[in-house]
Amino acid sequence: MPRPALVLFAVLVVAGGVEAASVTEALAEPDAEPGVVENTTEGRFEADEGWGDSSYGRGVSGENYRFARPSEEGEAAQFKVEIPERANYAVYARWPKVKGLNDSVPVGVETASGTKWTKVNQQKNGGRWVRIGEYEMEAGDDHSVKFSRQTGGDDYVAADAVKVRKVSEAAPAREASKGDGPKATSERASASGRSGEDVVREARTWIGVRYRLGGESRRGVDCSGLTMQVYKKFGVSLPHWDDKQYRKGTQVPKGQEKPGDLVFFNEHGRNVSHVGIYAGNGKIIHASDYYNKVTESQMKYINGYVGARRVL
Repeated sequence: MPRPALVLFAVLVVAGGVEAASVTEALAEPDAEPGVVENTTEGRFEADEGWGDSSYGRGVSGENYRFARPSEEGEAAQFKVEIPERANYAVYARWPKVKGLNDSVPVGVETASGTKWTKVNQQKNGGRWVRIGEYEMEAGDDHSVKFSRQTGGDDYVAADAVKVRKVSEAAPAREASKGDGPKATSERASASGRSGEDVVREARTWIGVRYRLGGESRRGVDCSGLTMQVYKKFGVSLPHWDDKQYRKGTQVPKGQEKPGDLVFFNEHGRNVSHVGIYAGNGKIIHASDYYNKVTESQMKYINGYVGARRVL
């Protein structure tokens, strides 16, 4: 079925409930350098059927841009950006100059310490590169920048193009020193001495915390933010991204899950889209956008079971 004609205007992502930095003002940057990823760049952009496309407006990068209505359940549009080495990078985004765009669009950047969200005002600075912020990012070739639809109002969110530019070397990892003292040593040692039951007990302390896309604190947390924070207490570092967490640890055969294992789901027919912590007896503890909070529920009621990973 052909898409309806677009008399509107723009695309970005929405962040209702996203804990984000203050709305960013534009800092113009020339777009002549390489490294720009557009929504039409083959194999570098992903969005579900909720995102339309249009070329209407001024300052469109490339052939067109993508747009979507705000939605609490709609998936984010994701740009796959190659990061050559761990370093500090400036991240820029672009949307067209057109009426009807949202003034509070959450843009998430995958950093070395999890996804960081910043809200941008797409009613300003259309057709220009807008500096979202500076972040320490890991080397890799994955979906590093995303635009959320979870935001307020009725105006559209737009996703046109992004670029990432290295600005400085990453700070060297701090080596253990005498100043670490016995506390740091005991914390590292305790990570290997804890059991999956300990992980479950810690996860249960999060029950009732509200769901917030991109959240990673007790003020609000999403599914991968929850697992990241729970395991952080046990000395295990996980990225704030469910499909990246699926690459960690060792695979667990179906039916052999144990308390503390990470369990993954593909609820939308493609890719890993949800993660939780197996609690035993067929139950998981997870940050659920359906219940809008961290809850313990029966795993069998969640669609698209993919598998489990043991990371402790």
